[in-house]
Amino acid sequence: MRRVASRKEMQRIDAVSIEEIGIPGLVLMEKAAMAMEEEVCSRFGKDARIVIVAEKGNNGGDGLALGRLLIARGYGKVTLVEVGGIPKASESYRVQRQILDRLEIPVLDSLPAEEADVYVDAIFGVGLTRDVAGIQREVIEEMNRRSGYKIALDVPSGLDASSGRILGVGFRADLTITVGLNKIGLLLYPGAEYAGQVLVKDIGFPEKAVEQVGTSAVTYDPEDLSLLPQRNAWSNKGTYGKVLLIAGSKNMAGAAVFGAQAAYRSGAGLVRILTCEENREILQNQVPEAILTTYRIGDSEGRVHHFEDDRRNREMLKEAIRWASVIGIGPGLGTGRIAEHLLRKLLKLARVPLVIDADGINTLAALVAEDRDGEISRLLADYEAGIILTPHLKEMSRLTGQTVGEIQENLIATAESIANERHVVVLKDARTIVSDGTKPVYINVSGNHGMATGGSGDVLTGIICGLLAQMPEGDIRLLEAARLGVYCHGLAGDAAAKDLGFRGIMAGDLPAYLSRVIP
Repeated sequence: MRRVASRKEMQRIDAVSIEEIGIPGLVLMEKAAMAMEEEVCSRFGKDARIVIVAEKGNNGGDGLALGRLLIARGYGKVTLVEVGGIPKASESYRVQRQILDRLEIPVLDSLPAEEADVYVDAIFGVGLTRDVAGIQREVIEEMNRRSGYKIALDVPSGLDASSGRILGVGFRADLTITVGLNKIGLLLYPGAEYAGQVLVKDIGFPEKAVEQVGTSAVTYDPEDLSLLPQRNAWSNKGTYGKVLLIAGSKNMAGAAVFGAQAAYRSGAGLVRILTCEENREILQNQVPEAILTTYRIGDSEGRVHHFEDDRRNREMLKEAIRWASVIGIGPGLGTGRIAEHLLRKLLKLARVPLVIDADGINTLAALVAEDRDGEISRLLADYEAGIILTPHLKEMSRLTGQTVGEIQENLIATAESIANERHVVVLKDARTIVSDGTKPVYINVSGNHGMATGGSGDVLTGIICGLLAQMPEGDIRLLEAARLGVYCHGLAGDAAAKDLGFRGIMAGDLPAYLSRVIP
Protein backbone atom coordinates (compact mmCIF):
# COMPACT_ATOMS: atom_id res chain seq x y z
CA MET A 1 0.00 0.00 0.00
CA ARG A 2 1.34 3.41 -0.96
CA ARG A 3 0.38 6.63 0.76
CA VAL A 4 -0.71 9.55 -1.42
CA ALA A 5 -0.68 13.11 -0.09
CA SER A 6 -2.65 16.24 -0.77
CA ARG A 7 -0.98 19.63 -1.13
CA LYS A 8 -1.51 20.58 2.52
CA GLU A 9 -0.44 17.18 3.81
CA MET A 10 2.82 17.25 1.88
CA GLN A 11 3.55 20.80 3.02
CA ARG A 12 2.85 19.78 6.62
CA ILE A 13 5.10 16.70 6.38
CA ASP A 14 7.86 18.96 5.08
CA ALA A 15 7.31 21.45 7.91
CA VAL A 16 7.26 18.78 10.64
CA SER A 17 10.45 17.23 9.25
CA ILE A 18 12.26 20.60 9.29
CA GLU A 19 10.75 22.51 12.21
CA GLU A 20 9.90 19.79 14.72
CA ILE A 21 12.28 16.94 13.94
CA GLY A 22 15.10 19.25 12.91
CA ILE A 23 16.25 18.06 9.49
CA PRO A 24 17.61 21.15 7.69
CA GLY A 25 15.57 22.15 4.68
CA LEU A 26 18.69 22.50 2.57
CA VAL A 27 19.59 18.88 3.32
CA LEU A 28 16.22 17.75 1.96
CA MET A 29 16.69 20.04 -1.06
CA GLU A 30 20.11 18.59 -1.84
CA LYS A 31 18.78 15.03 -1.53
CA ALA A 32 15.90 15.92 -3.86
CA ALA A 33 18.32 17.38 -6.40
CA MET A 34 20.54 14.29 -6.17
CA ALA A 35 17.55 12.00 -6.79
CA MET A 36 16.57 14.09 -9.80
CA GLU A 37 20.15 14.15 -11.08
CA GLU A 38 20.21 10.36 -10.96
CA GLU A 39 17.15 10.13 -13.18
CA VAL A 40 18.38 12.72 -15.69
CA CYS A 41 21.77 11.04 -15.97
CA SER A 42 20.18 7.63 -16.49
CA ARG A 43 18.30 8.96 -19.53
CA PHE A 44 20.63 11.46 -21.21
CA GLY A 45 24.32 11.62 -22.03
CA LYS A 46 26.69 14.44 -21.13
CA ASP A 47 26.31 16.10 -24.53
CA ALA A 48 22.55 16.66 -24.02
CA ARG A 49 21.38 20.28 -24.16
CA ILE A 50 19.43 20.76 -20.94
CA VAL A 51 17.47 23.89 -19.99
CA ILE A 52 16.28 24.19 -16.37
CA VAL A 53 13.68 26.91 -15.74
CA ALA A 54 13.24 28.02 -12.12
CA GLU A 55 11.15 30.48 -10.15
CA LYS A 56 12.30 31.89 -6.81
CA GLY A 57 10.55 29.40 -4.53
CA ASN A 58 11.77 26.10 -3.08
CA ASN A 59 10.91 24.20 -6.25
CA GLY A 60 13.18 26.61 -8.09
CA GLY A 61 15.87 25.89 -5.49
CA ASP A 62 15.61 22.20 -6.41
CA GLY A 63 16.12 23.19 -10.05
CA LEU A 64 19.21 25.31 -9.35
CA ALA A 65 20.74 22.53 -7.24
CA LEU A 66 20.02 20.02 -10.01
CA GLY A 67 21.75 22.22 -12.57
CA ARG A 68 24.81 22.61 -10.35
CA LEU A 69 25.07 18.85 -9.80
CA LEU A 70 24.76 18.12 -13.50
CA ILE A 71 27.49 20.61 -14.35
CA ALA A 72 29.73 19.09 -11.68
CA ARG A 73 29.04 15.67 -13.24
CA GLY A 74 30.42 16.91 -16.54
CA TYR A 75 27.25 17.95 -18.37
CA GLY A 76 28.59 20.87 -20.35
CA LYS A 77 25.40 22.09 -22.03
CA VAL A 78 23.23 22.94 -19.04
CA THR A 79 21.46 26.31 -19.11
CA LEU A 80 19.78 27.75 -16.01
CA VAL A 81 16.95 30.25 -16.42
CA GLU A 82 15.28 32.30 -13.68
CA VAL A 83 11.73 33.35 -14.52
CA GLY A 84 11.78 36.12 -11.94
CA GLY A 85 8.06 36.78 -11.62
CA ILE A 86 8.08 36.44 -7.82
CA PRO A 87 9.52 39.55 -6.13
CA LYS A 88 10.95 37.81 -3.06
CA ALA A 89 12.99 34.60 -3.11
CA SER A 90 12.64 31.86 -0.51
CA GLU A 91 15.58 31.39 1.83
CA SER A 92 16.56 28.04 0.28
CA TYR A 93 16.42 29.47 -3.23
CA ARG A 94 18.55 32.43 -2.15
CA VAL A 95 21.22 30.07 -0.77
CA GLN A 96 21.25 27.98 -3.96
CA ARG A 97 21.58 31.12 -6.08
CA GLN A 98 24.52 32.34 -3.96
CA ILE A 99 26.29 29.00 -4.49
CA LEU A 100 25.90 29.38 -8.25
CA ASP A 101 27.21 32.94 -8.13
CA ARG A 102 30.30 31.83 -6.19
CA LEU A 103 30.89 29.03 -8.68
CA GLU A 104 30.42 31.55 -11.50
CA ILE A 105 27.62 29.52 -13.03
CA PRO A 106 25.44 31.95 -15.00
CA VAL A 107 21.65 32.16 -14.69
CA LEU A 108 19.77 33.65 -17.63
CA ASP A 109 16.57 35.69 -17.37
CA SER A 110 14.86 34.26 -20.46
CA LEU A 111 14.63 31.05 -22.45
CA PRO A 112 17.35 30.57 -25.06
CA ALA A 113 16.04 30.84 -28.59
CA GLU A 114 17.61 27.58 -29.76
CA GLU A 115 15.87 24.29 -29.05
CA ALA A 116 17.14 22.02 -26.27
CA ASP A 117 17.03 18.25 -25.87
CA VAL A 118 15.56 18.47 -22.36
CA TYR A 119 13.42 21.08 -20.61
CA VAL A 120 13.18 20.88 -16.83
CA ASP A 121 10.27 22.65 -15.12
CA ALA A 122 11.18 23.97 -11.65
CA ILE A 123 8.81 26.95 -11.65
CA PHE A 124 6.02 26.05 -9.24
CA GLY A 125 5.94 23.12 -6.86
CA VAL A 126 3.33 21.45 -4.72
CA GLY A 127 2.04 24.64 -3.10
CA LEU A 128 0.40 26.38 -6.06
CA THR A 129 -3.23 27.42 -5.44
CA ARG A 130 -3.83 30.29 -7.90
CA ASP A 131 -4.16 30.45 -11.66
CA VAL A 132 -0.85 30.89 -13.47
CA ALA A 133 -0.53 34.24 -15.21
CA GLY A 134 2.04 36.76 -16.44
CA ILE A 135 5.61 35.77 -17.26
CA GLN A 136 5.25 32.29 -15.72
CA ARG A 137 2.34 31.48 -18.00
CA GLU A 138 4.24 32.73 -21.04
CA VAL A 139 7.29 30.62 -20.21
CA ILE A 140 5.23 27.47 -19.55
CA GLU A 141 3.37 27.88 -22.83
CA GLU A 142 6.64 28.40 -24.68
CA MET A 143 8.21 25.28 -23.15
CA ASN A 144 5.10 23.27 -24.09
CA ARG A 145 5.50 24.40 -27.71
CA ARG A 146 9.08 23.20 -27.91
CA SER A 147 9.98 19.68 -28.97
CA GLY A 148 12.44 18.55 -26.30
CA TYR A 149 11.83 15.95 -23.62
CA LYS A 150 9.96 17.54 -20.70
CA ILE A 151 10.71 16.83 -17.02
CA ALA A 152 8.75 18.32 -14.11
CA LEU A 153 10.28 18.54 -10.65
CA ASP A 154 7.86 17.37 -7.94
CA VAL A 155 4.67 18.62 -9.66
CA PRO A 156 4.19 20.04 -13.17
CA SER A 157 3.79 23.81 -12.87
CA GLY A 158 0.15 24.87 -13.05
CA LEU A 159 -1.16 21.60 -11.61
CA ASP A 160 -3.21 21.58 -8.41
CA ALA A 161 -1.45 18.92 -6.34
CA SER A 162 -4.65 18.06 -4.43
CA SER A 163 -7.16 17.73 -7.26
CA GLY A 164 -5.35 17.34 -10.57
CA ARG A 165 -7.04 20.49 -11.92
CA ILE A 166 -5.07 22.77 -14.22
CA LEU A 167 -4.74 26.29 -12.84
CA GLY A 168 -4.87 28.39 -15.97
CA VAL A 169 -2.09 26.60 -17.82
CA GLY A 170 -0.05 23.48 -17.09
CA PHE A 171 3.38 22.22 -18.02
CA ARG A 172 3.01 19.04 -20.09
CA ALA A 173 5.66 16.66 -18.79
CA ASP A 174 6.92 13.40 -20.20
CA LEU A 175 8.31 12.59 -16.76
CA THR A 176 7.52 13.92 -13.29
CA ILE A 177 10.03 13.26 -10.53
CA THR A 178 8.15 13.79 -7.29
CA VAL A 179 9.67 13.53 -3.83
CA GLY A 180 8.59 12.00 -0.54
CA LEU A 181 5.12 10.77 -1.41
CA ASN A 182 3.02 10.67 -4.53
CA LYS A 183 0.47 13.46 -4.84
CA ILE A 184 -3.26 13.08 -5.41
CA GLY A 185 -3.12 15.59 -8.27
CA LEU A 186 -0.58 13.45 -10.11
CA LEU A 187 -3.01 10.51 -10.10
CA LEU A 188 -6.33 12.18 -10.93
CA TYR A 189 -7.10 13.48 -14.40
CA PRO A 190 -6.32 15.79 -16.07
CA GLY A 191 -3.25 16.04 -13.83
CA ALA A 192 -2.18 12.48 -14.60
CA GLU A 193 -2.10 13.32 -18.30
CA TYR A 194 0.06 16.41 -17.71
CA ALA A 195 2.41 14.52 -15.36
CA GLY A 196 3.36 11.75 -17.79
CA GLN A 197 5.37 9.00 -16.14
CA VAL A 198 5.61 9.61 -12.40
CA LEU A 199 8.59 8.50 -10.30
CA VAL A 200 8.42 8.86 -6.51
CA LYS A 201 11.79 9.47 -4.85
CA ASP A 202 12.54 9.02 -1.16
CA ILE A 203 14.58 11.97 0.12
CA GLY A 204 14.45 11.23 3.82
CA PHE A 205 11.16 12.51 5.20
CA PRO A 206 10.93 10.60 8.51
CA GLU A 207 8.14 8.07 8.87
CA LYS A 208 7.31 9.78 12.16
CA ALA A 209 6.46 12.96 10.26
CA VAL A 210 4.31 11.06 7.78
CA GLU A 211 2.48 9.23 10.58
CA GLN A 212 1.94 12.43 12.54
CA VAL A 213 0.40 14.26 9.59
CA GLY A 214 -1.34 11.31 7.94
CA THR A 215 -2.47 11.15 4.32
CA SER A 216 -5.91 11.28 2.78
CA ALA A 217 -5.39 8.63 0.07
CA VAL A 218 -3.71 5.31 -0.69
CA THR A 219 -3.05 3.17 -3.74
CA TYR A 220 -2.25 -0.54 -4.10
CA ASP A 221 0.70 -2.25 -5.75
CA PRO A 222 1.37 -5.97 -6.44
CA GLU A 223 2.48 -6.58 -2.85
CA ASP A 224 -1.07 -5.87 -1.73
CA LEU A 225 -2.32 -8.99 -3.48
CA SER A 226 -1.29 -10.65 -0.20
CA LEU A 227 -4.54 -9.19 1.17
CA LEU A 228 -6.60 -11.54 -1.03
CA PRO A 229 -8.62 -14.19 0.84
CA GLN A 230 -6.50 -17.18 1.79
CA ARG A 231 -7.14 -20.59 0.23
CA ASN A 232 -6.92 -23.77 2.32
CA ALA A 233 -5.99 -27.26 1.17
CA TRP A 234 -8.70 -28.73 3.41
CA SER A 235 -11.72 -27.05 1.82
CA ASN A 236 -14.61 -27.50 -0.58
CA LYS A 237 -16.84 -25.37 -2.78
CA GLY A 238 -18.90 -24.32 0.21
CA THR A 239 -15.80 -22.90 1.87
CA TYR A 240 -15.52 -20.09 -0.65
CA GLY A 241 -18.98 -18.65 -0.56
CA LYS A 242 -22.17 -18.54 -2.59
CA VAL A 243 -22.70 -15.63 -4.98
CA LEU A 244 -26.20 -14.84 -6.18
CA LEU A 245 -26.04 -12.63 -9.26
CA ILE A 246 -29.33 -11.01 -10.27
CA ALA A 247 -28.51 -9.90 -13.78
CA GLY A 248 -29.52 -9.92 -17.40
CA SER A 249 -32.80 -9.29 -19.15
CA LYS A 250 -34.21 -10.20 -22.54
CA ASN A 251 -31.51 -9.47 -25.16
CA MET A 252 -29.03 -8.58 -22.39
CA ALA A 253 -27.65 -11.97 -21.36
CA GLY A 254 -24.00 -10.94 -21.76
CA ALA A 255 -23.89 -8.94 -18.53
CA ALA A 256 -24.88 -12.02 -16.55
CA VAL A 257 -22.28 -14.11 -18.38
CA PHE A 258 -19.45 -11.65 -17.65
CA GLY A 259 -20.41 -11.23 -14.01
CA ALA A 260 -20.74 -14.94 -13.31
CA GLN A 261 -17.48 -15.83 -15.06
CA ALA A 262 -15.65 -13.10 -13.14
CA ALA A 263 -17.06 -14.28 -9.79
CA TYR A 264 -15.84 -17.81 -10.48
CA ARG A 265 -12.45 -16.63 -11.76
CA SER A 266 -12.08 -14.59 -8.57
CA GLY A 267 -12.38 -17.76 -6.51
CA ALA A 268 -16.05 -17.97 -5.49
CA GLY A 269 -17.16 -21.51 -4.65
CA LEU A 270 -20.64 -21.34 -6.14
CA VAL A 271 -22.35 -18.83 -8.42
CA ARG A 272 -26.07 -18.73 -9.04
CA ILE A 273 -27.61 -16.52 -11.71
CA LEU A 274 -31.14 -15.24 -11.29
CA THR A 275 -32.41 -14.00 -14.65
CA CYS A 276 -35.34 -14.13 -17.05
CA GLU A 277 -36.29 -17.40 -18.73
CA GLU A 278 -35.26 -16.05 -22.16
CA ASN A 279 -31.59 -16.19 -21.12
CA ARG A 280 -31.56 -19.86 -20.13
CA GLU A 281 -30.00 -21.35 -23.26
CA ILE A 282 -27.30 -18.68 -23.61
CA LEU A 283 -26.23 -18.92 -19.97
CA GLN A 284 -26.21 -22.72 -19.90
CA ASN A 285 -23.89 -22.66 -22.90
CA GLN A 286 -21.64 -19.81 -21.76
CA VAL A 287 -21.41 -20.48 -18.01
CA PRO A 288 -22.30 -24.15 -17.49
CA GLU A 289 -20.65 -24.03 -14.06
CA ALA A 290 -23.30 -21.63 -12.75
CA ILE A 291 -26.53 -22.61 -11.06
CA LEU A 292 -29.35 -21.13 -13.12
CA THR A 293 -32.63 -19.87 -11.71
CA THR A 294 -35.04 -18.15 -14.09
CA TYR A 295 -38.22 -16.17 -13.60
CA ARG A 296 -41.24 -15.87 -15.86
CA ILE A 297 -43.20 -12.81 -16.90
CA GLY A 298 -45.79 -14.75 -18.90
CA ASP A 299 -47.61 -18.08 -18.96
CA SER A 300 -47.93 -20.88 -21.50
CA GLU A 301 -50.95 -19.20 -23.06
CA GLY A 302 -49.06 -15.97 -23.74
CA ARG A 303 -50.64 -13.91 -20.99
CA VAL A 304 -48.16 -11.36 -19.57
CA HIS A 305 -48.14 -10.75 -15.82
CA HIS A 306 -45.97 -8.95 -13.33
CA PHE A 307 -43.10 -10.74 -11.64
CA GLU A 308 -44.71 -10.54 -8.21
CA ASP A 309 -48.03 -11.94 -9.49
CA ASP A 310 -46.46 -15.35 -10.10
CA ARG A 311 -46.31 -17.48 -6.93
CA ARG A 312 -43.43 -19.53 -8.32
CA ASN A 313 -41.44 -16.34 -8.91
CA ARG A 314 -42.05 -15.13 -5.37
CA GLU A 315 -40.99 -18.40 -3.74
CA MET A 316 -38.00 -18.80 -6.05
CA LEU A 317 -36.72 -15.32 -5.13
CA LYS A 318 -37.06 -15.95 -1.39
CA GLU A 319 -35.22 -19.26 -1.68
CA ALA A 320 -32.39 -17.74 -3.73
CA ILE A 321 -31.93 -14.95 -1.18
CA ARG A 322 -31.75 -17.48 1.67
CA TRP A 323 -29.17 -19.51 -0.27
CA ALA A 324 -26.68 -16.71 -0.93
CA SER A 325 -23.78 -15.44 1.15
CA VAL A 326 -23.29 -12.42 -1.19
CA ILE A 327 -25.75 -10.89 -3.66
CA GLY A 328 -24.98 -8.75 -6.70
CA ILE A 329 -27.76 -7.00 -8.58
CA GLY A 330 -27.94 -4.81 -11.65
CA PRO A 331 -25.78 -5.83 -14.63
CA GLY A 332 -28.01 -5.88 -17.71
CA LEU A 333 -31.09 -6.09 -15.51
CA GLY A 334 -32.98 -3.23 -17.10
CA THR A 335 -35.13 -0.76 -15.22
CA GLY A 336 -38.80 -0.71 -14.49
CA ARG A 337 -41.23 -2.69 -12.40
CA ILE A 338 -39.32 -6.00 -12.24
CA ALA A 339 -36.06 -4.35 -11.24
CA GLU A 340 -37.82 -2.22 -8.62
CA HIS A 341 -39.56 -5.26 -7.14
CA LEU A 342 -36.33 -7.27 -6.98
CA LEU A 343 -34.36 -4.47 -5.34
CA ARG A 344 -37.10 -3.76 -2.79
CA LYS A 345 -37.26 -7.44 -1.85
CA LEU A 346 -33.50 -7.62 -1.41
CA LEU A 347 -33.45 -4.61 0.89
CA LYS A 348 -36.30 -6.11 2.95
CA LEU A 349 -35.34 -9.80 3.04
CA ALA A 350 -31.61 -10.21 2.46
CA ARG A 351 -29.17 -10.46 5.37
CA VAL A 352 -25.93 -10.67 3.40
CA PRO A 353 -23.73 -8.03 1.70
CA LEU A 354 -25.18 -6.48 -1.45
CA VAL A 355 -23.28 -5.22 -4.48
CA ILE A 356 -25.49 -2.86 -6.48
CA ASP A 357 -24.36 -1.93 -10.00
CA ALA A 358 -25.57 -0.58 -13.32
CA ASP A 359 -29.36 -0.83 -13.63
CA GLY A 360 -29.50 -1.68 -9.95
CA ILE A 361 -28.14 1.80 -9.26
CA ASN A 362 -30.45 3.42 -11.80
CA THR A 363 -33.37 1.64 -10.15
CA LEU A 364 -32.20 2.69 -6.69
CA ALA A 365 -31.96 6.32 -7.85
CA ALA A 366 -35.52 6.15 -9.17
CA LEU A 367 -36.81 4.59 -5.94
CA VAL A 368 -35.08 7.22 -3.82
CA ALA A 369 -36.48 10.02 -6.00
CA GLU A 370 -40.01 8.70 -5.46
CA ASP A 371 -39.47 7.82 -1.79
CA ARG A 372 -42.12 10.13 -0.35
CA ASP A 373 -42.69 8.14 2.83
CA GLY A 374 -38.99 7.48 3.42
CA GLU A 375 -39.28 3.69 3.15
CA ILE A 376 -36.28 3.23 0.86
CA SER A 377 -34.12 5.55 2.93
CA ARG A 378 -34.97 3.56 6.06
CA LEU A 379 -34.25 0.25 4.36
CA LEU A 380 -30.86 1.52 3.20
CA ALA A 381 -29.98 2.94 6.59
CA ASP A 382 -31.03 -0.23 8.40
CA TYR A 383 -29.31 -2.69 6.08
CA GLU A 384 -26.81 -4.12 8.56
CA ALA A 385 -24.89 -6.50 6.27
CA GLY A 386 -23.58 -3.62 4.17
CA ILE A 387 -23.90 -2.42 0.59
CA ILE A 388 -21.31 -1.73 -2.09
CA LEU A 389 -22.44 0.74 -4.76
CA THR A 390 -20.46 0.74 -8.02
CA PRO A 391 -21.68 3.68 -10.14
CA HIS A 392 -19.99 5.18 -13.15
CA LEU A 393 -20.22 8.96 -13.50
CA LYS A 394 -23.66 9.06 -15.14
CA GLU A 395 -25.11 6.67 -12.59
CA MET A 396 -23.60 8.74 -9.78
CA SER A 397 -25.18 11.79 -11.35
CA ARG A 398 -28.59 10.13 -11.05
CA LEU A 399 -27.90 9.24 -7.42
CA THR A 400 -26.69 12.66 -6.32
CA GLY A 401 -28.33 15.15 -8.69
CA GLN A 402 -24.92 16.58 -9.60
CA THR A 403 -23.82 16.95 -13.19
CA VAL A 404 -21.20 14.59 -14.60
CA GLY A 405 -18.84 17.56 -14.91
CA GLU A 406 -19.28 18.49 -11.26
CA ILE A 407 -18.61 14.91 -10.19
CA GLN A 408 -15.57 14.58 -12.43
CA GLU A 409 -14.00 17.68 -10.88
CA ASN A 410 -14.62 16.35 -7.36
CA LEU A 411 -14.35 12.56 -7.57
CA ILE A 412 -13.11 12.02 -4.04
CA ALA A 413 -15.52 14.43 -2.34
CA THR A 414 -18.46 13.00 -4.29
CA ALA A 415 -17.65 9.41 -3.37
CA GLU A 416 -17.18 10.36 0.27
CA SER A 417 -20.45 12.29 0.35
CA ILE A 418 -22.66 9.20 0.07
CA ALA A 419 -20.32 6.60 1.58
CA ASN A 420 -20.50 5.53 5.22
CA GLU A 421 -19.65 2.59 7.46
CA ARG A 422 -22.37 0.46 5.85
CA HIS A 423 -22.22 1.82 2.29
CA VAL A 424 -18.96 1.53 0.38
CA VAL A 425 -18.86 3.55 -2.85
CA VAL A 426 -16.85 2.51 -5.90
CA LEU A 427 -16.97 5.56 -8.17
CA LYS A 428 -15.80 4.34 -11.56
CA ASP A 429 -13.74 6.55 -13.85
CA ALA A 430 -10.28 6.47 -15.42
CA ARG A 431 -9.14 6.69 -11.78
CA THR A 432 -11.71 4.76 -9.76
CA ILE A 433 -12.29 5.96 -6.18
CA VAL A 434 -13.27 3.63 -3.32
CA SER A 435 -14.53 5.12 -0.07
CA ASP A 436 -16.37 4.11 3.09
CA GLY A 437 -16.65 7.74 4.12
CA THR A 438 -13.44 7.75 6.17
CA LYS A 439 -9.82 8.54 5.39
CA PRO A 440 -7.81 7.36 3.60
CA VAL A 441 -9.70 7.04 0.34
CA TYR A 442 -8.46 4.51 -2.22
CA ILE A 443 -7.38 5.71 -5.68
CA ASN A 444 -6.95 2.94 -8.22
CA VAL A 445 -4.00 3.16 -10.59
CA SER A 446 -4.25 -0.20 -12.36
CA GLY A 447 -6.09 -0.59 -15.66
CA ASN A 448 -6.08 1.27 -18.96
CA HIS A 449 -8.27 2.95 -21.59
CA GLY A 450 -8.72 -0.33 -23.44
CA MET A 451 -11.14 -1.29 -20.67
CA ALA A 452 -13.50 1.53 -21.69
CA THR A 453 -15.81 -0.94 -23.38
CA GLY A 454 -19.31 -2.28 -22.77
CA GLY A 455 -19.47 -4.99 -20.12
CA SER A 456 -16.27 -4.09 -18.29
CA GLY A 457 -18.25 -2.89 -15.28
CA ASP A 458 -20.21 -6.16 -15.19
CA VAL A 459 -16.92 -7.99 -14.82
CA LEU A 460 -15.98 -5.75 -11.91
CA THR A 461 -19.24 -6.55 -10.15
CA GLY A 462 -18.51 -10.25 -10.47
CA ILE A 463 -14.98 -9.84 -9.13
CA ILE A 464 -16.12 -7.88 -6.07
CA CYS A 465 -18.86 -10.40 -5.36
CA GLY A 466 -16.44 -13.30 -5.76
CA LEU A 467 -13.87 -11.80 -3.39
CA LEU A 468 -16.51 -10.75 -0.89
CA ALA A 469 -17.90 -14.28 -0.77
CA GLN A 470 -14.52 -15.63 0.32
CA MET A 471 -13.76 -13.05 3.00
CA PRO A 472 -14.38 -13.67 6.69
CA GLU A 473 -16.62 -11.38 8.67
CA GLY A 474 -14.95 -8.16 9.75
CA ASP A 475 -15.27 -4.40 9.95
CA ILE A 476 -13.35 -3.75 6.72
CA ARG A 477 -14.67 -6.70 4.72
CA LEU A 478 -16.67 -4.63 2.25
CA LEU A 479 -14.00 -1.97 1.86
CA GLU A 480 -11.23 -4.50 1.27
CA ALA A 481 -13.26 -6.50 -1.25
CA ALA A 482 -14.05 -3.30 -3.15
CA ARG A 483 -10.44 -2.09 -3.18
CA LEU A 484 -9.00 -5.45 -4.20
CA GLY A 485 -11.74 -6.02 -6.75
CA VAL A 486 -11.04 -2.73 -8.49
CA TYR A 487 -7.28 -3.31 -8.37
CA CYS A 488 -7.47 -6.87 -9.76
CA HIS A 489 -9.94 -5.77 -12.43
CA GLY A 490 -7.40 -3.21 -13.62
CA LEU A 491 -4.54 -5.71 -13.48
CA ALA A 492 -6.54 -8.09 -15.67
CA GLY A 493 -7.06 -5.27 -18.15
CA ASP A 494 -3.34 -4.49 -18.17
CA ALA A 495 -2.51 -8.15 -18.80
CA ALA A 496 -5.08 -8.29 -21.61
CA ALA A 497 -3.63 -5.15 -23.22
CA LYS A 498 -0.20 -6.79 -23.47
CA ASP A 499 -1.65 -9.59 -25.58
CA LEU A 500 -4.50 -7.87 -27.40
CA GLY A 501 -3.58 -4.19 -27.53
CA PHE A 502 -5.72 -1.45 -26.08
CA ARG A 503 -8.23 -1.40 -28.94
CA GLY A 504 -8.52 -5.17 -28.97
CA ILE A 505 -9.80 -5.67 -25.43
CA MET A 506 -13.39 -6.87 -25.01
CA ALA A 507 -15.15 -7.29 -21.68
CA GLY A 508 -15.44 -11.01 -22.30
CA ASP A 509 -11.64 -11.26 -22.36
CA LEU A 510 -11.18 -9.97 -18.81
CA PRO A 511 -12.38 -12.93 -16.70
CA ALA A 512 -9.82 -15.27 -18.25
CA TYR A 513 -7.01 -12.81 -17.55
CA LEU A 514 -7.92 -12.75 -13.85
CA SER A 515 -6.17 -16.10 -13.49
CA ARG A 516 -2.93 -14.41 -14.53
CA VAL A 517 -3.09 -11.72 -11.87
CA ILE A 518 -4.90 -13.32 -8.93
CA PRO A 519 -2.62 -15.90 -7.26
